[in-house]
Amino acid sequence: MRSPDPRRDRILLGGWLLAVFLASAVTDLLVLTAALAASMLLLRRGLVRNMRRVALSVVPVTALLSLLSFAVSWIARGAIPDVAPFAALGLRAVMISFLTFSALDRVNLFRALAPWPTPTRLLVVTLAQIHALRLLLTESLLGLKSRLVRKPGTIDVVRGAGGITGALFSLSARNARDVSDAMRSRGF
Repeated sequence: MRSPDPRRDRILLGGWLLAVFLASAVTDLLVLTAALAASMLLLRRGLVRNMRRVALSVVPVTALLSLLSFAVSWIARGAIPDVAPFAALGLRAVMISFLTFSALDRVNLFRALAPWPTPTRLLVVTLAQIHALRLLLTESLLGLKSRLVRKPGTIDVVRGAGGITGALFSLSARNARDVSDAMRSRGF
C-alpha cells in the first residue's frame, strides 16, 4: 500500500491559510454569507460535525464579545451603533472557525509539516498542552462534583477557578518541559 502524498496535505494547509487570510479582510455581510455558503458547499464532508463544533466552541464566545462591544459602544457614543459591523465580526469568526475545523479534518499536520522541524515541535507541544489541560479540567470537575452534594453551578466553578488556574500553569510548564525533553532525546 502506498503512503499518502504529503504534498496534498501541504496544498490543503496552504489553501486553508489563504482562505483564512482572505476571509479576515472581508467586512461585507452579503459577501461573508455567500463565502460561508460556498465553503459549506465545498467542504460538505463532515459539515454537521464541524458546524456543531463551531456552534459549541466559537459562537457563544463571539456572541458574548460582540454584545459586550455593542453595549460599550452604545454607552460611549450615547446612541445605538450600527449592528452590521458586529454581525460581520460574528459571521467572519464562524466562517474562519468552520474553515479551520474542516481543514483539520482533512490535513495530516505531522505529514504536512514534516520538512520543517520548528512547526512540528510547536504542534507537538500544543497538542500535549491541550491533552494536559483537558485532563486537568476533567479531574477538577470530578473533584468538584465529589465535594458537593448537588451538581456544581457556575458560581461553584468560578470560586474554584483560582486553584485550578494555578494548577493549570504549573501543569502546563511541567508538561511543556517534559515534551520538549522527550523531543530532544528523539533528535527533534
